[in-house]
Amino acid sequence: MKIAIAMSGGVDSSVTAAILKEKGHDVFGVTMHHYDAEKAGYKPHEGIEADIEDARSVCRHLEIPHYTIDVKKDFKKIVVQNFLEEYKNGHTPNPCTICNPTIKFGVFLKQTIAMGAEKMATGHYIKLDKENDHFAIFCGKDTHKDQSYMLWRLQQKQLAKTLFPLAEFEKKEIRELAKKFQLPIHDKKESQEICFIKGHYKKYLLEHFDFQPGKIVFKDGKVIGKHYGLPLYTIGQRKGLRASWKKPLYVLQIDIQNNRLIVTDELADLFQEKFFIKNTNWISGKKPSDLSEISVKVRYNSPPVPLTTLEKKENGFFVKLAEKTRAITPGQSAVFYQSKKLLGGGIIA
Repeated sequence: MKIAIAMSGGVDSSVTAAILKEKGHDVFGVTMHHYDAEKAGYKPHEGIEADIEDARSVCRHLEIPHYTIDVKKDFKKIVVQNFLEEYKNGHTPNPCTICNPTIKFGVFLKQTIAMGAEKMATGHYIKLDKENDHFAIFCGKDTHKDQSYMLWRLQQKQLAKTLFPLAEFEKKEIRELAKKFQLPIHDKKESQEICFIKGHYKKYLLEHFDFQPGKIVFKDGKVIGKHYGLPLYTIGQRKGLRASWKKPLYVLQIDIQNNRLIVTDELADLFQEKFFIKNTNWISGKKPSDLSEISVKVRYNSPPVPLTTLEKKENGFFVKLAEKTRAITPGQSAVFYQSKKLLGGGIIA
């Protein structure tokens, strides 16, 4: 099979290329050039420029072709613009959940197919199976590296053209394989930051729009301090709150309409079990009919919480959890699972 390897310049996608080549597939590497490294604050040979060169060096080592696809225009228009707009609206977005369906498995995937590939393979630690008439996504073997949360927006037509060869591997095994294949990036560190931003995202926001200072208000309505612009804060945040108070404070609500940051000194106030989601997507194409054993993650690193209610409303779904969970934040994704199976998700409103 002719397979395009979506190569980020990291260990996982590089080993993916090596594994599929060893199995006899006709593979070629393709790297997505999705942002301007210099404008993002990187020095020469840092950021995406360095990643492209790393991917190219791996392909030379494996003796396979390497190509770069420029998607900067689409990435800026869709992902970056959404990122900025969400923060302007007092939300906390997750750009990866936007990028995956629209750019990586959207524009980029289409171009790799146009280059002659039958399918595109990635280094995600997830499992893809066929269930009856549709594809289903499951958590991979390495629970610490599971990336299914970021893929809840994928469609059946995208999954039909995708391979995830690392499903049965753990990260330590991939590191060992990278050494076995003598890949030049076998010891490269992982990046956990937002790819198109060097350093803290707050500096990036300050470079893109002006903030309006306003009042920090305790939950009872008392003004206790001053904030420096609502996009600089997120629900549950504790640090960076400049207010005179006898106990630690937490962000409870971001009041865009009145430019107020509402805070609390009671951690329990941050816990809730009811919320609304919009822009939903179900991997199978249908909302789950059986709610038994379904759990919900409200952030990438949050533990799954059992679901009790999923009620269809005009513009989305009303969600009720079996127990209260901390800092349910507008703009983040609520992602639904049944055991290890990814069902879909929605944006917390």
